[in-house]
Amino acid sequence: MSDMFLKRLLFSLVMLCIVLCVDAQGKHKRFTPERFQAELEQYIVEKACLTPKEASVFFPVYREMRDKQRFVHKKLKSMKRVKPVTDAECKKNIKMCDEAEIEMKEIQKTYHDKFVMILPARKVYDILNAEDKFHRQMFKRTANKNRKK
Repeated sequence: MSDMFLKRLLFSLVMLCIVLCVDAQGKHKRFTPERFQAELEQYIVEKACLTPKEASVFFPVYREMRDKQRFVHKKLKSMKRVKPVTDAECKKNIKMCDEAEIEMKEIQKTYHDKFVMILPARKVYDILNAEDKFHRQMFKRTANKNRKK
């Protein structure tokens, strides 16, 4: 084999390794619902000072609430995706969206009552504040990343 061929082969292998490493690092930065959920739960545990026992009782109920909210949110999102043509259709859509948002609040209220039955109210209060703060921080982080691009 010629010296030039070996240099090209080595160069190609080095470039391939660099591309694979960069791609692997990029995958860790991408959004995944599982990582988001894990980060949210860890944040809540830290900020609300939940014990492992409290967390093991709380999070299954919390995830149940989030699943129900996610279902209603998808329904709401699909209603807002297409603009109705007539005034009557617009009025109907507005009413359906309002009902979906009320349903979201009813789910939230029902589960807040459940939370208070399994944890002290002060911990539930801290959890709700931590959840809000986490979402605001994630929104800011995403907004800052988008500005840099």
